[in-house]
Amino acid sequence: MFFRQLFDAASSTLSYLIADDTSHEAVLIDPVIEQTERDVRLLREHGLALKYTLETHVHADHVTAAQAMKRATGAQTAVCRDCNASGYDLLLDDGDVILFGHEEILALATPGHTPGSVSYLWRDRLFTGDTLLIGGCGRTDFQNGSAEALWDSITEKLFKLDEQILVYPGHDYKGRRVSSIGEEKRFNARIAGKTREEFLSIMANLGLPMPARMQEAVPSNLGAGADQPGVASASEQWAALGNRVAAQNVSARQLAEVLRTPGTHLVDVRTPGEFESVRIGGAVNLPLDRLDAASLLERIGADAPVYCVCQTGTRSQLAAATLRSAGFRRVVHVDGGTNAWAMAGLPVERGARART
Repeated sequence: MFFRQLFDAASSTLSYLIADDTSHEAVLIDPVIEQTERDVRLLREHGLALKYTLETHVHADHVTAAQAMKRATGAQTAVCRDCNASGYDLLLDDGDVILFGHEEILALATPGHTPGSVSYLWRDRLFTGDTLLIGGCGRTDFQNGSAEALWDSITEKLFKLDEQILVYPGHDYKGRRVSSIGEEKRFNARIAGKTREEFLSIMANLGLPMPARMQEAVPSNLGAGADQPGVASASEQWAALGNRVAAQNVSARQLAEVLRTPGTHLVDVRTPGEFESVRIGGAVNLPLDRLDAASLLERIGADAPVYCVCQTGTRSQLAAATLRSAGFRRVVHVDGGTNAWAMAGLPVERGARART
């Protein structure tokens, strides 16, 4: 398990980098534009391939590095659909699952601070953004916030989780870094022991000044931070660090486009029986347990574009890792495998066929 909690002092923002130990695919939660170089360097140092950046909401106190990281690494960007933002690759709904390697993150809609606020649950860790802070919670007096919705999100959703779940907030201004559901239920100054009406009164009388960067941050974050000058140089930062890794995963529909290009190799790593039952046209069957990476490398060369596919996307990730270790430079696995291909209504072949 790879996990790093990162901090931006200027905005007191906590970002989180998580990676799968086997595939080295990673996600970055709430990246900050000023920390792009730091985050790219961290990925490079640990040999990680960033698959997604995830936003907990449209921030008002800092500008996201979503587009900067996308241009630097090829990562897809994600935000909650209810943020009504544009320029993001994925619009998440309550209950959506984000897959990276053998890991998964569950998106939990927790509106209140903003209508599109979400929390992310990974293993025993909950990343709450501004919904639930250590000893407090996010304000609700701008961006169409709702104290009523926030109360429900915290008490009816987050506080229903196991008390041992660790709470990792999006901000802290007192040097605190982690709490738990149990601790917040008992000690959170705005919620613990309070009635709904008391909470609403507290939230209505906070009297806080507007965030200093709100007029810049909100419009920029509604567009995934694409208007920031740092975005233009992000790919140069990545190149300067010596990383030449291409995008490491594609969807079924993206694969369909790729297969139109001559010289593309599609390797199906399922068993012969699975392959004969249903397959993508043009695929070559090289079962995972018999995959001879060295022989394939000698036959087609290290720079040949190779796409690995299986039934759901798990075995193909292992195969892609094996091929990269053998020296292949352009290896990609197909998310969702042949299941996703068929569900997308793309053509398949059935019946026996000669295998290589």
